[in-house]
Amino acid sequence: MLHSAGKDFVGKKLAILDLQKIISTHIKSNLPVKVVRRQTDPTQKRGKIYMGGTYYSYNDADDRRHIEIVLSYHPEDKFIRMTEYRWDRICSLFADTILHEIIHMRQYRSRSFKTIPGYESTAYYHKQRVDQEYYGHKDEMGAFSFNIACDLVDRFDLDRDAIKKYLDSMQAKRHKNTTYHKYLAAFEWNHSHPIVRSMKKKIIRNIDYAYAGKPFKTTNFLTY
Repeated sequence: MLHSAGKDFVGKKLAILDLQKIISTHIKSNLPVKVVRRQTDPTQKRGKIYMGGTYYSYNDADDRRHIEIVLSYHPEDKFIRMTEYRWDRICSLFADTILHEIIHMRQYRSRSFKTIPGYESTAYYHKQRVDQEYYGHKDEMGAFSFNIACDLVDRFDLDRDAIKKYLDSMQAKRHKNTTYHKYLAAFEWNHSHPIVRSMKKKIIRNIDYAYAGKPFKTTNFLTY
């Protein structure tokens, strides 16, 4: 859906404000996104675009637009040259982000917008407790397991043996900035931790869905 928006600017140097407007207009005309917000972050790399998303259950319950997408840029970047490769990566990141929030949307709609108890961490350090309680929440595990499955299908196609070997063998010394690595880091690279064991099972169950590009068998709760 987003890829077609790049036909007029891929291969060109574009002002970030213009790029933001094009992306925002295109997304909001196709999806129940309430805002595509622009922010700046001096800690990120120059020339890079980062993306995040949030689902607002209270807006959804009131039948209002309920998903927010955030595009983040380095504050000194005013222009960006959009190559075909870079645009493909942005579109893939957008797909991961929007599907993550749509999974949250279905989770809340399926239980009439009720919240559920979160995971209670007993970690000693505050940051680790925060990370564990975020990544250990059942809603986040449901959404992230699909995102991770998509990444693994990109790497290994439908080779389940290779996928299982990858999930079981990942160690701290091979740490990279992926969601699965963040899970392991949050739980001290303990493959026996109940959250990590549960996450592996959820990822494997999502492999076929990831291959199809759809997180659900049915469209239940996706429309009213």
